[in-house]
Amino acid sequence: MKRILPRYQDALQSASIEAWMMYDYRGSNDLAWQMLDIPPQAHCTRRWAVVIPAHGTPVKIVHRMEQLPLEHIDIPVLLYDTRESWDEALRTAIGAFRTVAMEYSPMNALPATSKVDAGTIEAIRALDISVVSSADIAQQFTAVVSEEQLAGAAVTGGQLRDVITRAFERIRERLIGGASVQEYEIQQFILQDFARLGLVTNSAPIVAIGPNAASPHYAPSALVSSAIEPEMIVVIDAWCKRNAPGAAYADLTWVGYTGVAIPADVASTFSIIANARNAALALVAERYRANLPVYGYEVDRACRAVIEQAGMASHFIHRTGHNITTEIHGPGANMDDYETHDTRRILPGTMFSIEPGIYIPNIVGMRTEIDVVIQHDGTVAVPSSPLQTSILSLLADQWKQ
Repeated sequence: MKRILPRYQDALQSASIEAWMMYDYRGSNDLAWQMLDIPPQAHCTRRWAVVIPAHGTPVKIVHRMEQLPLEHIDIPVLLYDTRESWDEALRTAIGAFRTVAMEYSPMNALPATSKVDAGTIEAIRALDISVVSSADIAQQFTAVVSEEQLAGAAVTGGQLRDVITRAFERIRERLIGGASVQEYEIQQFILQDFARLGLVTNSAPIVAIGPNAASPHYAPSALVSSAIEPEMIVVIDAWCKRNAPGAAYADLTWVGYTGVAIPADVASTFSIIANARNAALALVAERYRANLPVYGYEVDRACRAVIEQAGMASHFIHRTGHNITTEIHGPGANMDDYETHDTRRILPGTMFSIEPGIYIPNIVGMRTEIDVVIQHDGTVAVPSSPLQTSILSLLADQWKQ
């Protein structure tokens, strides 16, 4: 733990922030747990804090009866038990600072980074200390993954693309053979393929015919499932990672059509979201080639502009993409200027999705999704390339891309 603390201090110095206070109560701040390497099974029933100054010696505040969870953090300790002694420890630890960073987001603008309760923020401000968000510096330690993790995710991305292709092939075979096939059956086929390949997921994949796909997070179940029949749009959205410690996720969405010829309106709609996806990817690649920063909200704007120009803005009802780590929805910058205004910079050593969609309630929905990897040297890559350029004609002789 001693080795990482100077990196936190370097980040504070670069951001011109006096100190960082990582605070938790009963697991409320998962980011702090991750950054301080606290075991998930640690028994934490009392509040604690770790204060890291930009210059000087860090200190931790822990309850007398609960010192073990932070014992591995070898820094001076301030013990408390009563509420008065907590207040005194807090004044001792941060009273000399005018500004302290915390896992807090003004007006809860970025919920993914807002972990500290309002009362604690009020208590800090009552000491005449300004609280600023740690969102930008925290993602350096929570969203950046190793080169090995990036390489592993790239392999997983290729495997996932193959799994999705096999799922579409199963649909094709069943329909050509005159048999019935259900969304749920294909979902379970994907999960079985994951198990065969040593891949795991946090929830079952989405397999949805057009009207069901109009609800972006629809997923079939044993009780709720629709038949996949000829002349239907089918969306498959799946995510997985290797069943190994530290493995990172891949997350892809492809669209098929259970016919030979794609209807013109369907092809046109897919073209809109594919062009939007490509515009977002191009912005990221151009900025990194020019060694210029690119921020989450800018990627969303680039993507959304294409859909807006096509007159379909009201049917793109979610952010463009999300950060990916060992969690499918990671703590780093999201591609979002819609649900939130994510001003965080997209960092080298991170991954994220680009997944524009168009959804017309009860009629049709479709989405294209890729994963983008920013290598540690700033190289931009799409592990699951080639990208889907048109809807798969599942009953045509030549249907694969």
